[in-house]
Amino acid sequence: MDMDQNMNGSPSATADLKNDLISELRIVSSTESKFNSLTLLIITIILFFSAQIISVKWQEILILIGVLLFHELGHLAAMKVLKYNDVKMFFIPFIGAAVSGKNLNDTAVKSCIVSLMGPFPGIVLGVLLYFLFFLTKNYYVFKTAQVMLLLNAFNSLPIMPLDGGRYIDVLFVNRRYFRFIFAFLGAAIFLVLASSSKDIILGIFGVIAVYVALSNFKLHGISADLKSQGIRASSVSNLIEDENSLQVVIDKIRISNPKLFNPKMSYRAIHNQLTVIVDTIKFMPAKLLPKIILLVTYLALVLVSILVSFFFVAANYKEIARMEEGGGQKYVCVERHMFGQKRSECPIDAALYFNGKGTAFATNGSISDVFYYANGYRTGEWLTFDNAGKVIEKRSYDSGRLLSYSKMEDGTWKTHTSEDMSFLSKCSEKVQRLSQPFKSNHEYF
Repeated sequence: MDMDQNMNGSPSATADLKNDLISELRIVSSTESKFNSLTLLIITIILFFSAQIISVKWQEILILIGVLLFHELGHLAAMKVLKYNDVKMFFIPFIGAAVSGKNLNDTAVKSCIVSLMGPFPGIVLGVLLYFLFFLTKNYYVFKTAQVMLLLNAFNSLPIMPLDGGRYIDVLFVNRRYFRFIFAFLGAAIFLVLASSSKDIILGIFGVIAVYVALSNFKLHGISADLKSQGIRASSVSNLIEDENSLQVVIDKIRISNPKLFNPKMSYRAIHNQLTVIVDTIKFMPAKLLPKIILLVTYLALVLVSILVSFFFVAANYKEIARMEEGGGQKYVCVERHMFGQKRSECPIDAALYFNGKGTAFATNGSISDVFYYANGYRTGEWLTFDNAGKVIEKRSYDSGRLLSYSKMEDGTWKTHTSEDMSFLSKCSEKVQRLSQPFKSNHEYF
């Protein structure tokens, strides 16, 4: 069906309308490609910050932005390595951040790698930050680890339009009905979460996801028809320059969504639909063996991220302060709790620095360590006990620096210096030394 025959009016008028459509689509396409990524990033970070500052502390906003930035940098790095074009990053107020890019030879394998390289590095870094927190006792390290791990673990779930959802979607790019049901289930999950948490942003996101699922279902059908007719395009710009193919595609979009053309033509919306169609047409689906490998890799990542997240959520680390009396004076003692048990306690001074004799407890409630702090710095002799209550290790500190450590080996005590430690132990000791003086975080929990 000819484009001119579908537009009311004289032949010259319809020709003008067709030319106007092509001209406007070119403008939309060129405007998107020329958008300065740095300007876009700065503007959207400001919008994101202003949208979130009203509900949380500014320090946590910075942590959230940093986590999102790290997550999207993973996507960006993968796109750069895989030779994507026009790569840009931007923040979305109330929702998060995103990276966009184009690849003229896109494949399922490439797209899956890009999707995976957002949450995977974040999950690894989140776990490392948790261990770093136990060395540094810094609350903001703890908060960063928590946000980093939970955000990336959630993003890896197989829910559209999260990274995990996108990962599954591209593996089944030729399965129109599967993609629709999968996208619709993702939208339903967002709506259920919005209802249970009474979060209007999640609700809006879910409604938009429903609309996108329905719209894309039609477009995926158009894409299948166009593929059967032998119509191909490497990009929207390429399709716009091929007037015969563009004519066929526009006719199909008009039939499926006439509101885009009447009473007023929505050029940007038409361009967006062309983008979905072109991306589906040009996409090279994965063959059976790569698809199996990609699915196994993804399932392993999701399983690990869920298990690690549950572990740290179940750990439920917190600090509780209690008032004590001794020697005719009152002082504050801070307890650290994990997995619902008190794991250690130590007095703190007025500046919240650990100060005095502390005790650590094993899971069975017995004493595992006795230690000393002076104004936040490790000091004196630190003792480690076995389950029978015998001393098995001694450490000597002065102003936060490890002087020596002794271990019971073959029934005799053997003393070593810090130079005798393994590389990882040296790194751990140095991090702890540089993190002093240690301060209680009970006010944050």
